[in-house]
Amino acid sequence: MRILRLLLAALTVQSNILHTFAAAAQDVLTSDLLEWLRDKGAYINAKLVLRHLVPNDPSSPRGIFATEDLDAGEILCSIPPELIVKPNEEHMEGLPDWATYCGTINAVKEAMIIDGEKNTPYGTYLRAQPKAYTPEFWSDPGKKLLMHMLESTRTEQLTEYDELPPHGVDWRFEELKTSCHGDLEDPLYLHAAMLVWARADWEFMVPFYDMLNHSNRKENVKHKFGYTDNIAEIGYEIIADKIEAGGELFLSYNRCKVCHDNYDWFGTPEMFLQFGFVESMPQRWLFDFARIKFDLDWKNGSSDDNETNRGGGGELVATFLVPPSSKGIRLLQEELTRLESFAATYRGKSFEDEGIPKHEWEPLWQYYDALQDALSVVIQSDVALSDDVWALDDNWWVKDGTQTAEDEDHYVLPTESENMAHRDF
Repeated sequence: MRILRLLLAALTVQSNILHTFAAAAQDVLTSDLLEWLRDKGAYINAKLVLRHLVPNDPSSPRGIFATEDLDAGEILCSIPPELIVKPNEEHMEGLPDWATYCGTINAVKEAMIIDGEKNTPYGTYLRAQPKAYTPEFWSDPGKKLLMHMLESTRTEQLTEYDELPPHGVDWRFEELKTSCHGDLEDPLYLHAAMLVWARADWEFMVPFYDMLNHSNRKENVKHKFGYTDNIAEIGYEIIADKIEAGGELFLSYNRCKVCHDNYDWFGTPEMFLQFGFVESMPQRWLFDFARIKFDLDWKNGSSDDNETNRGGGGELVATFLVPPSSKGIRLLQEELTRLESFAATYRGKSFEDEGIPKHEWEPLWQYYDALQDALSVVIQSDVALSDDVWALDDNWWVKDGTQTAEDEDHYVLPTESENMAHRDF
């Protein structure tokens, strides 16, 4: 046993050394990138520093921090258009005009080819980013288990894809094949595709900007230009709200000032699918099969993003954005029961047992916890119930008219029946 403990200790030390070495290599790539950006005419505010959340701890997340007070409206970065990775005619060859993201994937791949003519420190930096960290790009066993967790076993189908959110875990690969005509056997192409979906802003991959972390509570930066401006010619500028020295810069990935298309429906499940992490509070949840939509937050409005319900932090409460129905609550209770049965079957196993990488196994269960918490809070909420939502049309979920059910770029699935109000569940 003593020898085994020594071996395990040695492996732990070796793992820590490798992790520290990898983090140090990332620091060098980042320093080279920032130096290159400034040399090429980019403006990056001298009051900003990129560092780990816990100083000198390479295992902690990175962020952009203010070293001095920043005034509201102060420019944080200005990236010239020639430094933005975006598609040209060659990247769009053979693609429909609307598939600009496919062209961006081609451009990012080209920038990451180390010996290529178009390689830059930004391309080298992107190439070194973690691989396959969003669920759409997980291993087949990882995606299969996640889809099994989400899939409903209800006998009566209510939507086209009857499942818990997020929808479309395996849709991206079909899009890459049918819309982008991509080489799915090319690891560099797949890495480029994941980076574009996880880090690009619209059709632009913007250096430095893509290092900003997400928060819907602490958002303190904003775009100077909107998507109707000609960003391809004027470049990219991010400005500050008032930020105190030592504060981290945060951008909302789904509720930003120019995120109107996402505002009504793009919540915590969709964030997990596209960006690969479970966001902190506040969260938004939309269960289309039950026609229930709500925001989830701490009862006392805690501003501590690190506080967790499971860690004994506080009480979570739901604010309903559409009046919930008794039928919807019963549907969610049925899904919660099924979800807990799933956990009873699989949670006691190890990622090695299931042939799933650890970097997929752990976030899968983090999302399970978030999903279970959201369902539990809603089911236990003391709120008046009404079945009026079932008499509404497919725009039942729209809050401020930013989208309608006819828009293509949303994953809110219409219910199968036009007469849902008269069904029993």
